[in-house]
Amino acid sequence: MAYIKREEFWERNEYEMCQIFGDLLFMNVEKFSPDLADDPDRVRLDEKDIALLDKSKILNRIFRKWMQTTWLNEGDSQHFDGATPRQEMAALYPDLDLGRDFISAKLQKNQNGEWAVVPAYFSRKMLKESGNGGVFELGLKNIKSAKWGEAVPPHFDCEFAAFLGVLDISARFGRVAKKFKSDFDRYFSLFFHAAPAQVILNSGINLEEEKFVKMTYELCCYLNWLFEHQRKEKDDFFGMDPVFRVIWGIFQKFRPSLAGYEEMVQLDEAAMVRLAKNGKELRKSIEIFHRLGVAFDRYFLFPIDRYFGGMECVWTSRESFFDEMGLTITFLKNNLKPPEFNPKAKKDFDITDTLSDLKYIWFAPPTAFRFLESLYND
Repeated sequence: MAYIKREEFWERNEYEMCQIFGDLLFMNVEKFSPDLADDPDRVRLDEKDIALLDKSKILNRIFRKWMQTTWLNEGDSQHFDGATPRQEMAALYPDLDLGRDFISAKLQKNQNGEWAVVPAYFSRKMLKESGNGGVFELGLKNIKSAKWGEAVPPHFDCEFAAFLGVLDISARFGRVAKKFKSDFDRYFSLFFHAAPAQVILNSGINLEEEKFVKMTYELCCYLNWLFEHQRKEKDDFFGMDPVFRVIWGIFQKFRPSLAGYEEMVQLDEAAMVRLAKNGKELRKSIEIFHRLGVAFDRYFLFPIDRYFGGMECVWTSRESFFDEMGLTITFLKNNLKPPEFNPKAKKDFDITDTLSDLKYIWFAPPTAFRFLESLYND
């Protein structure tokens, strides 16, 4: 278990959430399953591993997934079973539900010299007073005075500066003549123009320039349609399945040889390996399908979620969290060197590069997502 059910009626606050998350991160399994405390095969992070994790600045990529996975069995959503730690905490802090508040986690040593996970909670009032706006504005303000590679509040992420750099480059080479009333509006507009191209470029579809331009335009139109049709209630989620179906349809339009969506979603891992041997194009379809899922989260959902503070994602697969946690431990135990993949695995599916960098293994499409109010209103 990665979440302890509590019978009392009150919800957990940010300190309790980070304590539970820290117990999982440090593999304090006796807190969840006492019978595993003396397991001779038990794996846990040592001092060096945790210091390396802190240095990598990817803690909040793990925390993001944990906070938005349905560890709670009971929930009131019509779109998925259960509820997430974020949703539990939003009962205490309603502005978290609106994207007005923001939470991150930090690694630091306590008075006993032991590593602990502590919260960095930014209220609506705090963000407005310190950043003259919201989450993005505070990060932008802090990054201007930061050293290169420094992970600044409120995001504490290893790539926020690089993200801004890409958008600044796109502004210089684009045709953005419109004047914006704020840095947030300017960068969010640049982001919405750049994200579709990045998703396509990192999907592995490899199109001619003319097709690429047309496909980027269609994907951009669809993502804008989603944004414009977001309803305002807290359970108004877009299901990932129908969204991905539309996006895959756009991909098929520009590469008709791709396998159908129904065929792709019904394949389990064993069937993928078996069927891929029967045709090069099916193998390519499987590779593109996997890469597209990773790229959609990495280049679209994640930046809106963690950089702009305006997205709630929900994952319902607990197993995928533990798979990614296991891979993370492997990286840390090997001084961030990627695991050695069987050469046959790359021959079957050329996707091993998506699992070869610790910064990127926590990207995966969620079950559902919704844009938050903070993106629409000042």
